[in-house]
Amino acid sequence: MSALTGQLRLIDENGDSMAGEVDLREAVVYFNPERPVAVEPQDEEVLLTTARRQFVPRVVVVEAGSIVRFPNEDPILHNVFSSSPGNRFDLGLYSRSEGLTHRFGEPGLVRVFCNVHSRMSAHIVVVDTPFHIRPDGDGRFRFDALPAGPGTLTAWHERSDPLQIAVEIGASSLTLAPIELQATVRQIAPQRERLRRRRRY
Repeated sequence: MSALTGQLRLIDENGDSMAGEVDLREAVVYFNPERPVAVEPQDEEVLLTTARRQFVPRVVVVEAGSIVRFPNEDPILHNVFSSSPGNRFDLGLYSRSEGLTHRFGEPGLVRVFCNVHSRMSAHIVVVDTPFHIRPDGDGRFRFDALPAGPGTLTAWHERSDPLQIAVEIGASSLTLAPIELQATVRQIAPQRERLRRRRRY
């Protein structure tokens, strides 16, 4: 087992760093060895809560087969659904409660929405590897124990498409060159900001 360290950067269309404009803690980095490793669903339910007309947190990572619960902490109706291939679901409308659950069986990126509030969105990253991590605010990440051999490192941020890098894990620790993610996805303003802007008119 060897360590792997690196750092993510999100860049705009001109190649300039977007540091300070985005939260790199919302990124996800995961490693898939060429020889697959067994993955077990997480023992406890993962929570993705609707609160103040937002999903909290905006990004969660689960291993395939895990269950996510969607509590509603607002005094209004919400709906939680996704049309993402392999993990489509629709929990229907429900009020303040502990919420409903869904099991995510297929690896992939799940985009989650509320059909009552169009500005609400979140992402569930379903992975088929136990080697996944969230970087710090500067985009730095470190895996302490990866199996030796070839594999694929995937880096993703909600403002970018996933970027895959071939990596060879050897006997000694490996530090990667900075990983640049191109910002291609427009950021959706939080619901409360949209409501505040409307009140000005």
